[in-house]
Amino acid sequence: MKRGKPDFWLILLTFLLSGFGLVMVFSASYFNGYTDPDINDSYYYFRKQLLFALIGLFLFFFISNIPYYKYRKWAAPILLICLILLILVPLIGLVRNGAQRWLGFGSLSFQPSELVKLGMIIYISYIMEKKQPLLDQFRRGLLPPLIVLGVISILLMIQPHFSAIVIILGTCFTIIFCAGARLKHLFLLVLSGIPVLIGIMLLGDYRVDRIQSLLNPLSDPTGNGYQIMQSLMAIGPGGLTGVGLGKSIQKLAYLPEAHTDFIFSILSEELGFIGGVTLIVLFVLLIARGILIAVQAPNQFGTLLATGIVTLIAIESIFNLGVVTALLPVTGVPLPLISYGGTALVFKLISLGILLNISRYRTVKSKARRSSSNVHPVRL
Repeated sequence: MKRGKPDFWLILLTFLLSGFGLVMVFSASYFNGYTDPDINDSYYYFRKQLLFALIGLFLFFFISNIPYYKYRKWAAPILLICLILLILVPLIGLVRNGAQRWLGFGSLSFQPSELVKLGMIIYISYIMEKKQPLLDQFRRGLLPPLIVLGVISILLMIQPHFSAIVIILGTCFTIIFCAGARLKHLFLLVLSGIPVLIGIMLLGDYRVDRIQSLLNPLSDPTGNGYQIMQSLMAIGPGGLTGVGLGKSIQKLAYLPEAHTDFIFSILSEELGFIGGVTLIVLFVLLIARGILIAVQAPNQFGTLLATGIVTLIAIESIFNLGVVTALLPVTGVPLPLISYGGTALVFKLISLGILLNISRYRTVKSKARRSSSNVHPVRL
């Protein structure tokens, strides 16, 4: 395949969102860093995020020079690494906020689920291309990747990390659908999978409490509904233009996780409706650019890989924005490229680096050629 120039707009949007995130992490975290007796440093979170951003951007450009089609032969080793890391988490993982999701020592930690998200995108894209002639057969075409997804989901459930399960399943099923799987098979899988997910969700009392607090936050405003109430109290006063960058009231120990899961609430308070809409427009443009790259990819593996990366970013963005605006229960999903968190930031930039590499090989196809190469007929 002939290699061309990378997508300039994807690079620009990645830099804009990463820069936006660094500014907001500093604004949302400096009070917490200053008042925390174990830190006592206003720049603590910003410095760490800046370091991870620099590492991530280096990997973004480095990965963008690795031909994406090489991930075909790396799919199995990457899957094996993901499984090993997930097995190690309940054995030697770090416990934070009642969940065991991290590997590391002391202040240095790594969240394997972020690698698993990307690893499953690569694996499912590879296996769907490989099994393209067998997609009409459920047992030989769909069952093998579904077994892998089931094992991954069980390992994540042990942590527990329910939101990661939903995100991975949603992303992978989108790839499977775009690969041309029969609608009948997908419908039956979704129909049988939803009761299982609901049952697992109801097994955890804290998940039920989160749903109840979403339906009626005022029923427990100082307990389970506290975060949602404080988030809405941050978004509301922002108005059209906000109270000004750095002038948020809610980040002054009122809104928990202000620099992580609820950073959009602080952004809306400080930059108002205009700032919030600007950020959402940047995400929409990034996703639209990713879809264009997927459509113009030279082969099916590139199309499915790009589709998975774009779907992952879209799902996580929707989940986070839904939580902070009280449309979804609290899930602990960070806002991609914006929220504080080294592992999530680095792996999102790596994912975008892969997407950037796919853009180097894209070709502008005619409608007839595109329909015959990448777009598969719906199979009933």
